[in-house]
Amino acid sequence: MRDYFKLRCAVFLILTKDVDGKKYILLQERSNTVILDDYFDVSCSGHLEEGETVKQALIREAKEEIGIDIKMDDLIYSSTIHAELDSIPYLLICFNANDYEGDPVIMEEDKCSRLEWFDIEELPDNLDETRKIMINNYQNNNFYSEYGFGE
Repeated sequence: MRDYFKLRCAVFLILTKDVDGKKYILLQERSNTVILDDYFDVSCSGHLEEGETVKQALIREAKEEIGIDIKMDDLIYSSTIHAELDSIPYLLICFNANDYEGDPVIMEEDKCSRLEWFDIEELPDNLDETRKIMINNYQNNNFYSEYGFGE
């Protein structure tokens, strides 16, 4: 039997809120994870687990990482990035939510040093390139990007 190519899948939440006509995005500063330590990341992310849909994985990650509840219908598809990260091929699937229940808090203190709302037009400098692409895709309704191949 033929052995098929395998591709990893990770999900990402772009959590936003509107205040006085401005759009804000929640970012987490990562720590002690080896991946993107001391960089800001979108509000939560994680790998798709066997038997989960992409939306189910994102709802699980939002609860585990920032303690909020999101309904399936409140997740709005943002974009997919086909990426090669450290020679590993990935699909990075991004959704936006502006509606959710609860107040975002750090649930995994061993992996996150802070959560902060930023004006989406004034993002921090220590934001990973793929996360910049995710946020740019969200802002510009760009549904697909490629990153890291042969770079």
